[in-house]
Amino acid sequence: MTLFLRIVLALALLAQFAEPVTAATSNQRLVLVTLDGVRWQELFRGPDPVLTENSHYTHEDLKESVQKAWIEVPDRGAALMPFLHEMARTGGTLYGNRDKGECMKVVNDMWFSYPGYNEILTGRPDNRITSNDKIYNPNVTFLEWLNRQPGFKGQVTAFGTWDVFPYIINDKRSGVPVNAGLGNRFPTDTLTARLALQTLRKSKPRVLYIGMGDTDELAHVGNYEQYLAAANRADDFIRTIWETIEADPVMRGKTTLIVTTDHGRGEAADETWTEHSSKTYLEMYPTYLRDYTKTGIIGSDAIWFAAIGPGVKLGSPLASTKADAVGACATQSQIAASALTALGIDWRRFNPNAGMPLPQFGP
Repeated sequence: MTLFLRIVLALALLAQFAEPVTAATSNQRLVLVTLDGVRWQELFRGPDPVLTENSHYTHEDLKESVQKAWIEVPDRGAALMPFLHEMARTGGTLYGNRDKGECMKVVNDMWFSYPGYNEILTGRPDNRITSNDKIYNPNVTFLEWLNRQPGFKGQVTAFGTWDVFPYIINDKRSGVPVNAGLGNRFPTDTLTARLALQTLRKSKPRVLYIGMGDTDELAHVGNYEQYLAAANRADDFIRTIWETIEADPVMRGKTTLIVTTDHGRGEAADETWTEHSSKTYLEMYPTYLRDYTKTGIIGSDAIWFAAIGPGVKLGSPLASTKADAVGACATQSQIAASALTALGIDWRRFNPNAGMPLPQFGP
């Protein structure tokens, strides 16, 4: 081999590995928060007056307080989850309001938690994941991939209320510490929030994932006013996370905050709001919610997202492009690439088959 060819090959190898080194030293940071099973309807419309008046879902002695706090107000969605709405007014984005034609959905055909979290964290659905069982994820999440990169190893950590998160993130293989499932009664998110916030303040990991779960658990038992209260508490916790970031010179101006959900819920103001499953899933397990086997729980594939920070582009409305969308919808599979793009990393180095970044995060 001639000297010229050796030089060409050496330059090609340097070019191939140059970007990860640059990304690793860019000092960009990420906090990803998921709120389990929060419907877009409550986020954007606020509490449903039909459900708040139904004594089967809202306790009689709490109806008045729910009405005053979140119904008899000019903007019900902003009253329930004020910080997520504030993010959109202060340089961030909030997307998924189907009343305004904003569509975001899951790609996986299960419409419940494990498949949703896998899609969020890997950028791809996996039709092998058909339950919430505690099975170690065969897929590599972007958290695991980052934990192997220069500048990120030992700087990625996760907290979650649900005790399946260690399996979803595959803590044994990935080396990502996952502190999850410590609580055994409500409000378990309180402990998750306290521990995650303590770690953020003291250790300042470059990548922090927080999975909140009370909203889904309370919805499944049909307690609407407590589902609303859990969503409101989660919004307040997210505000505290952002205020902590902005007050810290190490994190301020370098951290992108992304908030989303793993799935939606039934869209009607009846018993379906408590549930979420697809037709595909119900056909596999016909003894579960057998009345909905032919349709699935309509609306439980609808999701949303919010983001703020230096990784978020302004002036790039999501509806202006189909990007990696299904039909006119943005997809859950785009979250992983969006998170990596916010960190200054070419997402294709993680997985070129993952969903493309959402337009708010693109180059």
